Amino acid sequence: MDREILEQELTRAGWEVDGSFSGHIAIGNAGNLCILIPERSWQGIDPVYDLYDVEKNTACWVRMIRTPLRAAMLLEQHGETPENGVNTS
Repeated sequence: MDREILEQELTRAGWEVDGSFSGHIAIGNAGNLCILIPERSWQGIDPVYDLYDVEKNTACWVRMIRTPLRAAMLLEQHGETPENGVNTS
């Protein structure tokens, strides 16, 4: 999947796209939440995305772009400090 399509999916899901790291990562922001999509994901190598709650310093991995509301729920249920990140779907 190419980067432009991923950014469109982020926008449709309710994320505000942050293009400041355009060469290496795609970022979607929604308040204290963000979704990080590494370059390998849009190259089709490993489509996993990192959900992160800045305020709570919790993260979890997902394989689908989630809405910010769903991301908040997943982080509440499965979020751990980034060093201990959890995979979920």
